[in-house]
Amino acid sequence: MSPVTNSIFNATRNTLHKWLSLSTGIIVLFFCLLNNCVLEQRTLGTIQIALAALYFYFFWVSYHNKSKAWHRHVFIITLCCTAILAFAFSDLRAGAIYWLIVLPAIFCLLGGATAGLCYTILASFPAIFIIFYRSETDNFIQYRSILNFVLSYFMVYGVCYLYELQQTKNNQLLAKMAFEDPLTGAKNRHALKLFFDHFNRQAQNIYIDTEWATRLLIVDIDFFKTVNDKCGHEVGDQVLIELTELLQFYADKDSVYRIGGEEFLIILNDASAIQAYDFAENIRIRVENSVFRANHHQIRITVSIGIAKLNQGHSFHKFLKAADKNLYSAKHKGRNLVHHSDLEDEIN
Repeated sequence: MSPVTNSIFNATRNTLHKWLSLSTGIIVLFFCLLNNCVLEQRTLGTIQIALAALYFYFFWVSYHNKSKAWHRHVFIITLCCTAILAFAFSDLRAGAIYWLIVLPAIFCLLGGATAGLCYTILASFPAIFIIFYRSETDNFIQYRSILNFVLSYFMVYGVCYLYELQQTKNNQLLAKMAFEDPLTGAKNRHALKLFFDHFNRQAQNIYIDTEWATRLLIVDIDFFKTVNDKCGHEVGDQVLIELTELLQFYADKDSVYRIGGEEFLIILNDASAIQAYDFAENIRIRVENSVFRANHHQIRITVSIGIAKLNQGHSFHKFLKAADKNLYSAKHKGRNLVHHSDLEDEIN
């Protein structure tokens, strides 16, 4: 699963976790009051108070976009234990078993297909054990109850698994449409903005006072308009596709973005200024020595590359504005070269 698709799934699960935490907290609080005030089951009521507080806390962190993956797993485990304990110690006629049927759906939707299956299987053992020892023995009631429970219990998981599978395909398709350039297959500006937002939400960059940092390479094709004018836009498009493939070969595929007509951006993580320059120079030489073939044309191009250090707080739009200014300013000094862009001074 791509990082973008994974981000979409996490956002969906966080939203589901938020509202499930709130609704479950309210339900548990209701049963807490019922057990304390009506049924006088003080021990169970005390446990439910703590659980309700925990679920309201999960709602609070999710509401403020501070939810972590372990929050969801703790929610799943405590909810599962609560449902099983309620079934184990309550009267069978009270219908606590109905809550167990809901669990596979929550396991799958919050934990994902694989983790959801593990939770579903693990939770089934104590449930089957309780059904076996608390059911009547006449007319094979025990075995009939277990069979009906297992069939309905795992059928719920199966339905949710198919839903999750289809959602994965849909989200991958939507992510491709939203975050990939349709011509070249490189990531687009929307994906780059997502990277900036994620970068600025991270903890303080530990490399901020060292030479190691996230560096951005802005790659621009020199005189690309001439290629379109002489050979046609179809040839120009093929050149862009082949250049993208070249950039993705030497850099990580998920680190290459098309941010303009003939303008690309490459992200280098934890790189020194010398490493970034050497990498950019290698790209420049490879492009200069390559022959791009399209419709019986043999096209040679060169690129100008700007290098910028990215620090936290650099906004997406200001960065692109400064990047364009630096890149085109450098083109007046010469093309087919690598130059450093002092972007951080212009952005601040």
